Amino acid sequence: MAKIRTRFVGIDLASSARKASAYARLTDELEISFDLLRTDSDLLKAVEGDKPALVAIDAPLGLPRGACCLEESCGCQPLSKLRECEQELAKRGIPCFFTTKRSIIKPLVYRAIGLKEKLETQGYEVIEIYPYASKICLWGRPIPSKLKPEGLHFLRRKLSELLPRLSFKEGELNHDLCDAILAAYTAWLFYHGQAEAIGNPVEGQIVIPIVF
Repeated sequence: MAKIRTRFVGIDLASSARKASAYARLTDELEISFDLLRTDSDLLKAVEGDKPALVAIDAPLGLPRGACCLEESCGCQPLSKLRECEQELAKRGIPCFFTTKRSIIKPLVYRAIGLKEKLETQGYEVIEIYPYASKICLWGRPIPSKLKPEGLHFLRRKLSELLPRLSFKEGELNHDLCDAILAAYTAWLFYHGQAEAIGNPVEGQIVIPIVF
């Protein structure tokens, strides 16, 4: 009987189905493949087909303690301005989008939390990752902007060094797919004890590679 290989899924989630989300799957032997998927249903079906040990999502997966939502019209009050994981990133000099009532990524946060709940209902373990933090932990500073050609070239080169079996056609691997691949790799590191979860579990932790 063939051995079932552990899979790790990384999702660079878009704020809505109007834009495709990047989806990457990684085996325990570091074989990688990727897709672009639009709806939550598409993502859930893909995860169900892969049956991963971990699903890593590049988006906030929890609200600050004390908050029931991110709406400024609601009277709920967070116990602190930032989630503890975001405070910890700030202490390490790693900027990120803060999960507050003034966040510019509210639709993404709501979609990510909803997707996490659906996946957990199906029995999957879901972790939050932040690709920029993973990049700094793995490769140091400076990290060139992924939105510029030289930054995308840097990402492709660094990922190819981490994952020698990664193959792609010219122009195929955009920065969203690179982030999804990095999310899956961060999940692989976490599974093998080479990444840590920072922050308070009640409001969501961020998994980042351990710097040895």
